[in-house]
Amino acid sequence: MIRTTLTQRLALLGASGALAAGGALLPSSAFAAPAAPQVVAAVQTAPDHQAHPIGNTTTTRTVTKTVKRTLFDGRVKVTTTKTVTKTTKNHHGNVVKKTVTKTVTVRILPAPDDD
Repeated sequence: MIRTTLTQRLALLGASGALAAGGALLPSSAFAAPAAPQVVAAVQTAPDHQAHPIGNTTTTRTVTKTVKRTLFDGRVKVTTTKTVTKTTKNHHGNVVKKTVTKTVTVRILPAPDDD
């Protein structure tokens, strides 16, 4: 047999009494005539610890560099280097993840027509 303390019994009695009172009030208010509209004052509170962001923040930085060089036969070699850096920081400002992606594109264009 499990023994319950006096505080447990009182808490259970209070909770069941609150449920019974709420259940008795619900049907009587459901059929009541509509009352005049009530005016309620709006109160807005500031959230706690707004200075510290909650989640992680991600910053993306893209750098594109283009180099054109004329080859010995007159064609133009265009080299484009694109570097994308993604940095994720936690709410303390510490770097959690850093990703660097470098893409190099080389195109050779025909020699320009000098008429």
